Amino acid sequence: MKKSDRETEARASLDRLHQQSEKLLGAEPPPQQQNEPDDKIEILGKRIARVLSMIIMIGLILYLWRTYLSG
Repeated sequence: MKKSDRETEARASLDRLHQQSEKLLGAEPPPQQQNEPDDKIEILGKRIARVLSMIIMIGLILYLWRTYLSG
C-alpha cells in the first residue's frame, strides 16, 4: 500500500467515524431540547434544580477542602 492510499483510507475512516459518533459536547443541542418549553412550572423546576446543584457543589467543595487540604 502506498502512503497516499493509506492516508486516503485513514481520512475516509475518520470522516465515517465523525459522522457516526455521538456529539456530546457539540454546539447544537439534541433535537428534543432545541425548543424551550412553554410550561412555567417546568422552567421554574429547572431553575430550582440548577440553584440547588450549585449550592450542593459549593458545599461539597468546601467540605472536601476543610477535610483533606486544611491542616
